[in-house]
Amino acid sequence: MKVLHVVPSISPLRGGPSRAVIDMVSALRDQGVDAAILTTNDHGPGLHPDLITGRWQRHQGVPVLAFPRWSPPIAPLREFAFSPGLSLWLARHLRRYQLLHIHALFSYPSTSAMAQARWAGVPYLLRSIGQLSPWSLSQSRGRKRWLLRLIERRNLEGAAAVHFTTPAERDEAAALGLRSPSLVLPLGVRSPQPPGQRPAEEGGGGGGPVRFLFLSRLHPKKQLENLLDALALLQRRHPEASWELAIAGDGESPYVAALQQRTRTNGIEGRCRWLGFVQGPAKWQALEQADWYVLPSAAENFGIAAVEALAAGTPVILSPEVAVAADVARSGAGLVSASNPETLAGTLAAALGGPSLSMRAAALNLAATDFSWSTIALQLRDAYRQVLTSSAGR
Repeated sequence: MKVLHVVPSISPLRGGPSRAVIDMVSALRDQGVDAAILTTNDHGPGLHPDLITGRWQRHQGVPVLAFPRWSPPIAPLREFAFSPGLSLWLARHLRRYQLLHIHALFSYPSTSAMAQARWAGVPYLLRSIGQLSPWSLSQSRGRKRWLLRLIERRNLEGAAAVHFTTPAERDEAAALGLRSPSLVLPLGVRSPQPPGQRPAEEGGGGGGPVRFLFLSRLHPKKQLENLLDALALLQRRHPEASWELAIAGDGESPYVAALQQRTRTNGIEGRCRWLGFVQGPAKWQALEQADWYVLPSAAENFGIAAVEALAAGTPVILSPEVAVAADVARSGAGLVSASNPETLAGTLAAALGGPSLSMRAAALNLAATDFSWSTIALQLRDAYRQVLTSSAGR
């Protein structure tokens, strides 16, 4: 089975959705699927340092073909990232693949790939990466409404299935009245160590400060401001409490500067450590050293970093808008709190004693049972087969 995954970027700077494509393709290849990635050399504001454009290469163990991308100087279109070379290659080679798995909407590589697949009669799945949620559709609303009317509605309804990673993500998209079948299948996580290998530790780090960790892109959607304001409230209400916050991630320079100023204004600058962008062993070390991973996001269709925290044995504190929050609440692998500073401050106060051993065990168990890439890849392979069988019968 030859399957081509099309994604605008596999840069780690683009966060979990881009990282997940590499892991997904790797897991599928382990299950005998001939899967590969077609993408651009996007790397945030720059170009990906590890990708050679115009030829196949092995990148992190999987076959990748990347083409140059050009971002228009007009702000509303900057993220559209045109890539004529990608479209030209796809027009010539699309029919060599039995199926396409498209990742993302409202971006030139994915939008054009879906249109070409429709015209060529090649079936495709679309993973919407949360872009059909009300919050996401409200951002750059005019551009997205225009694109939906012009082409994306036809792309969505031409999909053999729309891939949602949680039931909550599927339910949020229901208002659009799409006629395409839906596939609900989570993303997985690859931990650097087998589940259960992290030393068990109850409480807040053996008598030291309770260690909160925020690890994500620094973007307004993640609502780090709410966490900083909540910690300021916590400090005023419990001045004797010992805690610290590590902030791992990067974003637009003016926005990061505003966040840093907020810590000074709130009087918590001395308790905050800015780690910058972390990946690989440094990321896993940050996750394992934390007592709590905190994400008060306004909207997350999945929450891959939260699942990575669980795999590291670190319980999480999530807003209900993080889709995996329901799984966390069900399994006892962390706490769920409204993201407003007042409520979040109360939750953080309750967390000052650190997580229990049973909560740490629940975190590891949830990651191992619900978010194993090997299990998910088998289910995805079966979904591909069903799509191909249905397409052959038309």
